[in-house]
Amino acid sequence: MKKKWIFLGIIAALGALQLTFLEYFKIFHVKPDLLLIAVVIATLKFDFRDALIFSVFAGFFKDCFVAGTLGLNTLLFPLWCYLIFIITHQFTIEEELFQVALVPIVVILHNTVTGFIIVSQGAAVTFGIFLRITIVEAVVTTLVSPLIFRITKPAFY
Repeated sequence: MKKKWIFLGIIAALGALQLTFLEYFKIFHVKPDLLLIAVVIATLKFDFRDALIFSVFAGFFKDCFVAGTLGLNTLLFPLWCYLIFIITHQFTIEEELFQVALVPIVVILHNTVTGFIIVSQGAAVTFGIFLRITIVEAVVTTLVSPLIFRITKPAFY
C-alpha cells in the first residue's frame, strides 16, 4: 500500500516537473513526456488494476494542465496501459533495456492517435510538423526514460 502512495506522489512530481522545469529545456519545441514514462513504469511494476488507476490519474493530470486535449489523455493513457499489459504477458520483459524499448512505441502510438484525433476535429497540422513532433518526442522521451526508471527504482524495493 505504501508503494502505491509513493508512486502516486512520483506521478504528481513528474507531472509538475514536465509542466514547469522542462519548459526551459525543449528540443525543437518538444519536451519529454514524463507522464507516459510513468504509465509504462506503473504497468510494469504494479498489477493491472493499480496500473490502470495510475494511468487514469496521469492522463487526468496531463489533461488538467494541457490546453485543447479535452480528456483525450485520460482516455488514451489507460489504453496504453492495457496494451503494455497484453505485451508483457505475452513476453517476459525483465531487462531494463526492453522496458525502455517500450517507451518510444508508446510515445509514437500516443502522438499518432492524438494527432489524428486533433486533425479530425478540424485543426490544421502539416505532416512535417506532425512527424517532427512525433519522432523528436519519441527520441527525447526515450533518452530520458532510463533516468526516470533509475530514479523510481527505489520506490519498488
